Amino acid sequence: MALKKVFQKYFSNLFISIVQENNEWIIYSKILKNGVIKDKFSESFIISEDGSIPPKMEKYLEEFHAKYNFIYVSVFLDSMGQGAISGTSANDFEKNSIDMKNVVHFDIDKKWSVYASFIDINWVKKLFQSTGIDFIYSPFVIQNVLIKKQKSITQPILYILNHKDSVTISIFENEELTFGAYFKTTTDDNLSSGEEDWDNVDEEEGVDNLIELDTIEDDELGSVDELENLDELDSLDDVEDNDFEDIDSERDHNLGHFEGDEESIEEESNLELFGRDILLYKYLNTSLQEFYKNPLYKSNFIEKVVIFDGYEISSELIEMIEDELLMDIEMNKININEVVCDMSIKEALQ
Repeated sequence: MALKKVFQKYFSNLFISIVQENNEWIIYSKILKNGVIKDKFSESFIISEDGSIPPKMEKYLEEFHAKYNFIYVSVFLDSMGQGAISGTSANDFEKNSIDMKNVVHFDIDKKWSVYASFIDINWVKKLFQSTGIDFIYSPFVIQNVLIKKQKSITQPILYILNHKDSVTISIFENEELTFGAYFKTTTDDNLSSGEEDWDNVDEEEGVDNLIELDTIEDDELGSVDELENLDELDSLDDVEDNDFEDIDSERDHNLGHFEGDEESIEEESNLELFGRDILLYKYLNTSLQEFYKNPLYKSNFIEKVVIFDGYEISSELIEMIEDELLMDIEMNKININEVVCDMSIKEALQ
């Protein structure tokens, strides 16, 4: 395996990240050769009505397999049956009312745990079985990577990972998670819905099922137990805040009826964003109340919020948090597609 990686760096390695945004699959790719990014590009596809991968997207991904010898596909897990808790033991899961037999789980730094339901993991595997998938990344794992790139702070801090369709809220103290919550900001969850009867799937065991890697020698799915050592991810060098091209597909906003159409569309967009921000504020306030009032958590007063913004947050929401919750805010603009892509580079080539 080590010998293969010695030669692998001299060839073009393609890294693909796939993130669902509302009714679209956003695909972002990087080509790496000799440790240098040679190219990066993106494409988007409308999700099929049944939540499956559209034929054009399937063909798009299959063409890469014919062109490159080394390909790694990563998916952002955007489904409700996931979370993060303090602790790693069976007793910790029981205290949080989580049945370990129904989830895939693994520990972070031997201090806290990330989990996802077997139903969600199997749905993702089924969804991408024709194109192949190497890594499935929990938003809590992504958030942890971003936090470790921050300056170490001992005081409790609330972190928000803002994705277009979801928000991940975590509270860390001394670099250890004490509270975690995941919320959808849209009602449509195609990633974990489908016609298959996943209640009857065979139960799978171990962490190997949460994040998987295609071995190139035998072209079969193999486990990557080293992914449990996520503390090594803090050396991720490739994640940059603004190094990302606009991946929105072209849309014709000019309806051609009246000169005021564009202004009306902008007002509607602003209203939609405001409604989403109100929902985000509700989730934030609910999380704080749960953290402060539930004896399950050893809660200290939180004065600071750090936001990793992968979508858009209005100035009104910022002011609301500062004025109503009396919290200081630090904003970090990110691109989740690229963060996921760079995480897979780190994992695949370490």
